[in-house]
Amino acid sequence: MLKIVRILILLTAFNTFSQNSMEQKPVLELAFFGSSTCEECMRIKEELLLPLQRQSGGKLQILIKDVETNSGLKELLRYEKRFHLSSDAAQMLFFPDTFLTGFDDILKYTRTMVDKRLVAGVKAAKTAPADGDSIDLPSVLRDRAFSMKFFLGTLAIGLLDGVNPCAIATMIFLISFLATRKRSRSEVLLIGLTYSATVFLTYLAMGLGLKGVLEQFRGYHLISTIIRWGAFSAAVVVALLSFKDAIAFHRSKNTDQITLQLPKAVKLRIHKIISGNLSGRSLVIGSIITGFLVTLLEAICTGQMYIPYIVAMTQHSSLRLAGYLYLVFYNFLFVLPLLIVMVLAYYGMKWNDLAKQTQKRMVLIKVLLGVVMAGLAVYLAVGSGFIG
Repeated sequence: MLKIVRILILLTAFNTFSQNSMEQKPVLELAFFGSSTCEECMRIKEELLLPLQRQSGGKLQILIKDVETNSGLKELLRYEKRFHLSSDAAQMLFFPDTFLTGFDDILKYTRTMVDKRLVAGVKAAKTAPADGDSIDLPSVLRDRAFSMKFFLGTLAIGLLDGVNPCAIATMIFLISFLATRKRSRSEVLLIGLTYSATVFLTYLAMGLGLKGVLEQFRGYHLISTIIRWGAFSAAVVVALLSFKDAIAFHRSKNTDQITLQLPKAVKLRIHKIISGNLSGRSLVIGSIITGFLVTLLEAICTGQMYIPYIVAMTQHSSLRLAGYLYLVFYNFLFVLPLLIVMVLAYYGMKWNDLAKQTQKRMVLIKVLLGVVMAGLAVYLAVGSGFIG
């Protein structure tokens, strides 16, 4: 009899333990994706998600994933595939049946949605996609990085940056200087290619440096916000001044009326650099020095487009790696007009022909520049523009 009682006690204890174990299992599982260097992500975790998990009495489990790691990014892509989602939001929170994206929506709606699902007594609702849902990460990154909208945005800004009056003025003087020095066609081609390659590498190095600095500030919300709105303001100013220049030049046909161009002192300095370095016998070294110094001086003007573009790029973690390829592409577009002009100069184009063609299309260039910069300003303001 005593043995039977012991067995009954053990069975009761086992049953109680089993019930307690079942009760301790979370009935709701969420997955949060953010960056370990993102201040807003840290706020969501510390001020919302972790307190909710503690207050749930073991009924809520939150999986926190870092999208800066390959494993975290790969898992995020699996979630997005499951929910048919394509978003560039810096923070994403997945429920078993829905999702929230962005800092504001996650803070605003998460608590209510969690309470509703816990009251409904959802049984061990798992969020995670099936293990067999494989993701080809390099392929997905390529598809995302080279989305058509961002590609077209880069194409427009890069080309317009290359034909803006700052760069065109330097091209005209360069060709006129080579003509007065009676350089042979082979020398013109050598100078043109070396000079263009140096401009490309210098401008690219400047962009890579700026991109690296801006990405270091992404974890500081206040600084990042100031940079973003500073770039927005710059884009708006450039857009308005471009439209103003288009109207002024259309009326006067006088380049002196154009606001967005290199200051006279800088132009004279560039002319001096070209004259001083391309007069000697060492054309390659002279072209390299000229290209490097001229690019630095021209950045006073060309940076009006380049800087807002790079700020826009660094707003999205999906372009953290692909952004390097876009900078290479952008800088190729920037020097493409220069390469074309140098090839035409090789075949005999005169500097006054280039000046006439530039003035003939100045209004169109300025209007296009204004439109593109206005679009970039809108993107920086609302957080979604030509990135799909």
